[in-house]
Amino acid sequence: MSPSALKRESPSLTPLAPGAGPADRLHSLTGLRCIAALAVFLSHVGTLLPLPDAKPVLTLGSSGVTFFFVLSGFVLTWTHLAGDRVGPFYGRRFARVWPMLLVAVLVPLFLQLPDAQPGQGDSLKLMALSAILMYQAWVPDYILGSTNPVTWSLACEAFFYAVFPFVARFTARRSLRWLGGAAVVLVLVGWGIKAYLWDAYPPKLPPAFTGVDGMIFGTYSPIARVWEFLLGVVAATAVRKGWRLPLSAASATALLAAGFFVLWVLRFETWRLVGIYDALPQVTAPLYALVVVAVAQRDLSGRTSWLQAKPMVALGEWSYAFYLLHFTVLFEISSAVFDRKSIMEYYMRPAEASWSNAGWAALALVISIMACALMYQLFERPVERWLRSRIGRRDGHVSTQALGTGARGESRAESGTASTNEVRQA
Repeated sequence: MSPSALKRESPSLTPLAPGAGPADRLHSLTGLRCIAALAVFLSHVGTLLPLPDAKPVLTLGSSGVTFFFVLSGFVLTWTHLAGDRVGPFYGRRFARVWPMLLVAVLVPLFLQLPDAQPGQGDSLKLMALSAILMYQAWVPDYILGSTNPVTWSLACEAFFYAVFPFVARFTARRSLRWLGGAAVVLVLVGWGIKAYLWDAYPPKLPPAFTGVDGMIFGTYSPIARVWEFLLGVVAATAVRKGWRLPLSAASATALLAAGFFVLWVLRFETWRLVGIYDALPQVTAPLYALVVVAVAQRDLSGRTSWLQAKPMVALGEWSYAFYLLHFTVLFEISSAVFDRKSIMEYYMRPAEASWSNAGWAALALVISIMACALMYQLFERPVERWLRSRIGRRDGHVSTQALGTGARGESRAESGTASTNEVRQA
């Protein structure tokens, strides 16, 4: 988002297209969610059910978490209303993420406790509690050692939600030129964090860190990842102020593919061989931001895309449950195949790669999709609607003129007929 590419801004935070509600028009972003969730699934296949010579490619899928951080900042900003109160906003976030998180923590805990080593059960319970209370990512020992490692990212999201109402008000008053500069600074901050960690913990094999030191905290903590979320906030604010990305969705995707190709070429570099050293978020976050903006602009222009197809949107709606449940499904199947009882065993003694694991991975994918579809229909969506109606209502005085017809998406959310994008993406 270079300042030279910025076009004339509007005086207030307004939708891109007059008369077209942004929250009702960005269905392609929902479709993108399922692709990102699948990428994360494949990255865990590389650890739990490894395939021969596939890990360098599968590892790239872990950048799906970066995509979700960027998308979260973008969508929350896109659906934000001037005059929104902080309390109801937090209520809507709680309704969106916590009920499904509770299930995703308790299910693997109950499955793994019977096989816990003496004294290990109490530690697993404490880690589970940290995930449920969403402070897991603030305790280095708990980040990767829990019964469901993917839940660390929800602790990051909780921090992002905490700061968002204040960040949104601040960025809404900034100029397009300022926003362009902020985007550059955020990317530099991301690289600065990684460069500092490389200096403090020079990349080498075996890694020079323990389970409690700054390398883990500096890589997975909310402090280390908030710049990705803020990049999405800045991008959405700029688009709503009238900025146009001079790239098509195809061109932005091609740039992302080029970034992945460079990372694959460098797959044997020491800083890429161990995930904790990897600069994957630093490379992909700005490229994901470009893709999100380009796809959003395409939707707003009225053009159709395969991402808007009903199956893709449905899979996108299920993607949150899929993200939270897939690791447990993979671990249970892999434990049966390799007779291993703890997650850490897979990192200490990597499983043998075999093409026969592809069948088990396919089975895990089918089970995960079926489970998340059922959870979405029977638990996630109805519980979210019930909670939103009680702790997430917007005040009636918040004018729909603040965001044009985009504001009406949230109003329908409270009546139980919200647009897919506003409710499920945010």
